[in-house]
Amino acid sequence: MYFRLTQVILMFFVLISLSLSAKEQRKGILNATPSKCVALNQGRTCYADVIFEISAPQAGDYCLRESESKRIIQCWANTANFEYTLNFGSAESVSYELISKAQSDTLAVTTIEVNWVHKVRAKKRRWRLF
Repeated sequence: MYFRLTQVILMFFVLISLSLSAKEQRKGILNATPSKCVALNQGRTCYADVIFEISAPQAGDYCLRESESKRIIQCWANTANFEYTLNFGSAESVSYELISKAQSDTLAVTTIEVNWVHKVRAKKRRWRLF
């Protein structure tokens, strides 16, 4: 019984390490710098120059697109490593994905988070009758 328990624990750790290494490999494919944009007030548009660094597993045809609208931003042919500078402007967080043109697979996803310094608070209304 002790031997079986040891085998189960060992298999558990092996599976966890394999899943973490697979996530790390996908994470390194598409990097955005900066990954956060800070606006002064909530609801305001945040502007930043975001640099996407792409290191694909092999040379091929790839495209960078917005995740929600599926709008293609830029495509590259027969390359593995490349950079793209985006003039980012949004009031909400936006996700971007790297896709393979040949297989139409999503290889990696990254998100530009929009944060703000001040939240919009409800104004107090004071009613006066006289």
